[in-house]
Amino acid sequence: MPSCYKCGEPFLEDNLAMDAVCPRCSSWLHSCANCLQYDEYSNQKCREARAPFIYDRHGKNECSFFRVRKVIREDREKKLSPRAEQKDREGKAREGLERLFKS
Repeated sequence: MPSCYKCGEPFLEDNLAMDAVCPRCSSWLHSCANCLQYDEYSNQKCREARAPFIYDRHGKNECSFFRVRKVIREDREKKLSPRAEQKDREGKAREGLERLFKS
C-alpha cells in the first residue's frame, strides 16, 4: 500500500484523483514526490525523459506519466532536510561533548 511522501500515512491508490490530499497532513497525493518516476538526483528530477518539467515537485500536477510509488515509510516522522539533519547531528555531538567534559 502506498504512503504519503510527507507524513507516511498509507492511502488507497484505487482511482486516485488529481486533487486527492492526504487525510493526515493535507499534502497533495498526485505529486512528483509520490511518483515512482521521481528521482531527486536526476537532471529533470524525473526518470521519464518525455515527462514535462514541473517546478513544484510537492504540489498537485497533472502529469500523464504519474505512477504511484508503493514504498511505505518506516518512520512516521516528518523527513528532515539535509541541512536540518546536519544541524541535528551537530547538536547531538555537542551534547555528547558537554556530557563528556562536564565531569
